[in-house]
Amino acid sequence: MIRFALLIVILLTGLVAGPMLAGQKGYVLIALDHWTIEMSVISLGLTLLFGIVAFLLLEWLVKRLLTLLTGSRRWLGGWSERKRQKAFTRGLVALEEANYQEAEKQLSRVDSAAFNGLDLLASAQAAAKRKQWDKARELWMQARAFPASELAATLHLVKLEIQQQQAAEALQLLEALSEKHQQHPRVALLWAKALAHAGRWHELQDRLKGWKKTLGLEKYDFWMRQAAQGVFAEIASKEGANQLKLNWQGLPRAKRQDPAHQAAYAEQLMEQGMHQDAEQVLVEGQKQGPHPLLLPLFKKLRSSNPVAAMRKLEEWLKKDEQNAELLSALGHLAKHTRDFSLAEKALTKALSIRSSQDDLLALAEIKEAQQDNKQALALYKQSLQLNP
Repeated sequence: MIRFALLIVILLTGLVAGPMLAGQKGYVLIALDHWTIEMSVISLGLTLLFGIVAFLLLEWLVKRLLTLLTGSRRWLGGWSERKRQKAFTRGLVALEEANYQEAEKQLSRVDSAAFNGLDLLASAQAAAKRKQWDKARELWMQARAFPASELAATLHLVKLEIQQQQAAEALQLLEALSEKHQQHPRVALLWAKALAHAGRWHELQDRLKGWKKTLGLEKYDFWMRQAAQGVFAEIASKEGANQLKLNWQGLPRAKRQDPAHQAAYAEQLMEQGMHQDAEQVLVEGQKQGPHPLLLPLFKKLRSSNPVAAMRKLEEWLKKDEQNAELLSALGHLAKHTRDFSLAEKALTKALSIRSSQDDLLALAEIKEAQQDNKQALALYKQSLQLNP
């Protein structure tokens, strides 16, 4: 626009100054070695004017050509991008349709950089579905190079290593994650699994202290119980039951009052055949009422006369007669003491409130012990109709 305005000014100047100089042509001499150019001032002006016009025209033609070439590249690039996007979409659809071979074929046509490694994640999933673990591992390793897919790829790799009993490799992958990613709930859960598979129970206990909020109370209690069971089992197998009891007594008060530790300790006592000691732990650990981690363990007690446990269950049932879990625990406990009348009554009432495969099997065993084979068989069949 500026050049066009200047051209107009030059033309207007020429129109005004031309007639004034018509009678005074003058001349211009340009000498270059043996070469000379001689022309009038008006000729020089016209030459410059035509030169400027020619330059502007050439500039316009060059810009137009470049625009056409750039547009072609953009069109070709857009066509390639649309082709890759189409292949990516087809690959995902094939993956959802369980056509894993087609999914891999389509996703192999995608530029991973354009999709931040998402195509690699999908391809690895297709390979894993086909049990091609080495190929899946390679694709997940490639996906880790992209920040957007690094965490997801690492989680898949960790799951694969745990599945293949390679806990040490799984832990190395987790430790290589950034501090931010290490706070992810899924990372904490897989880390707990890897430590459990590695038998590193004390380290699991230490890490769980910082994962309580991340995992949530239910998962925290589960893994704390697993860790405590591992520690107690290790002590019992290496040093014996008496050392196990001494170790429990030497624990901090907070751990001895923790339901997860109480449940793990009680189970290990029962593993060692010390059911009376386990009964004491379960009863004293539930002074404030039944606890979901401890109550089911009443069913495993094999004491010949579990007076304290029976009394505690009956005490709770007086306040909540329709509690199926309490009735179930009482029924199983009574069955182990061969009080079949009480066991049958409690289990039948529990089953009237909700279905339970364990209770049906326990009731079938009672009928079988009472030589009521017809009823026992019917109960066994009924139990098979329920999911375990």
